[in-house]
Amino acid sequence: MAPTIVAPPYPSPAPPVTPPPAARPPATPPPASAAPPAARYPLFADAEPTVIRPVDRPPPPLHQQPVPGGASGGGDRGGRTWLAWVAALVAVALIAGLGAVLLLGGGDDTADDPSSVDAPGRGDAQDDDNDDTDDPDGADDAGPAAAPDPDDVLDVTSNVRASVPAVGAPSADLAGQPVTFVAANMWDGDPATAWRMPGSGAGETVVLELGQDTVITEVGLINGYAKTDQGTNWYRGNRRIQEVVWEFDDGTRVTQDLRDQRELQTIAIDPIRTGTVRLHLARVSKPGGGPARRDNTAISEVRLLGAPVD
Repeated sequence: MAPTIVAPPYPSPAPPVTPPPAARPPATPPPASAAPPAARYPLFADAEPTVIRPVDRPPPPLHQQPVPGGASGGGDRGGRTWLAWVAALVAVALIAGLGAVLLLGGGDDTADDPSSVDAPGRGDAQDDDNDDTDDPDGADDAGPAAAPDPDDVLDVTSNVRASVPAVGAPSADLAGQPVTFVAANMWDGDPATAWRMPGSGAGETVVLELGQDTVITEVGLINGYAKTDQGTNWYRGNRRIQEVVWEFDDGTRVTQDLRDQRELQTIAIDPIRTGTVRLHLARVSKPGGGPARRDNTAISEVRLLGAPVD
């Protein structure tokens, strides 16, 4: 058998070589001022396009801020309103200041009124150079004092002036003689006369003005109507004062308890300088009984011993 000869395969023909496309020149961008071409639509292909350009506005100056939401005259009106408010506030402040000056400064009505001058408290220090000017009566010297010479001490009651809460109505004794109950009866030296007021005098005050500063060393009183009239004991029939408080210019107070007796009851006190003595009626008895019963409070005598200050 004859051998089979297989021919070698032929290579496939090479594809034709296609040359690369020529490089295109770079596209030239349209000028910045040129408008983009208008789009054409089939229905309006032949109409001229309408181009809307934004209106360029110049930027506001750097030193001026635009006023939002207002017309060109709004800024002027706002400035005028602000100035009007400032002027009004200044006027109110001036009026308030003037009112404060008038209120605090006072007027001519209080210039000569001593009650409008603030009195210093007891704890306030005083200028020694102004003592005579501020208090010509020497009230700043009131208070405890050195004991006076015994030869200078005397009964100073006869020179007093008294202010009393009330005065009983005039009357007549059992013999038909007129009787009065004025304040001067307390220093006339007669226990059978008295100052008398109706009702209870508890809580009332008798003010005794000495007329000048005096160093007081002893005080006392007859604490009722110490008169006997044809066997009638008016001391027992009227009320009797059971406790008094003596007060002096510096505020010092001395309490005196009194007994049911018709004699003068006195107490010695530490020497004290004063120009006024206040006699407070602290406690008073009920009226007595029997035919002599009278609802009155009386003082027959007051005694003040001391040395007047020259």
